[in-house]
Amino acid sequence: MKPQNKSLYSLFLGIFVVSIFVVCQAAQPKSQKPADSQQKAAVAEKTDTAKVDTEKAPIMKGRKIVVYYFHGNMRCHTCLALERLAKQAVENNFAKAIKKGKLEWKTVNVEAAGNEHFNNDYKLYTRSVIVSTLQDGKEVSWKNLDQIWTLIHDEAKYQEYITTEVNACFEGKCL
Repeated sequence: MKPQNKSLYSLFLGIFVVSIFVVCQAAQPKSQKPADSQQKAAVAEKTDTAKVDTEKAPIMKGRKIVVYYFHGNMRCHTCLALERLAKQAVENNFAKAIKKGKLEWKTVNVEAAGNEHFNNDYKLYTRSVIVSTLQDGKEVSWKNLDQIWTLIHDEAKYQEYITTEVNACFEGKCL
């Protein structure tokens, strides 16, 4: 391929990628894109939720929450950020629960030998955060936090989402 053709190809590819991004952003329901004042109010409300005291949450004896981050062998900048920010949210907001063994963080490479079953177990199709509730060592419920990809470019909202969903599991609302 001639250098001039490579440049045109790169230009068209770049335009195509940007177009796909714009279309995906525009396709989001308006309820996910609040106005600035509504957005600030929602952030303030969620911040209060992030401060739920897990000591008072109705955890039954033998119940444990496991937060998984699933990835593959190839890890891009965004995939690494998904893991880093989710782990920070869990460790910063649930340190007491982790110390008491009520909560655990696990990073799992689904392409590593022996881990392939997670793809079927949790119906994984991309890098994912799963919150799992165990009762007496057996999984009783789990939830795929599927909004991580839409929230990753707003660190505060992303971490609030992770925190809110883990809190829901502590409150017995992890479905």
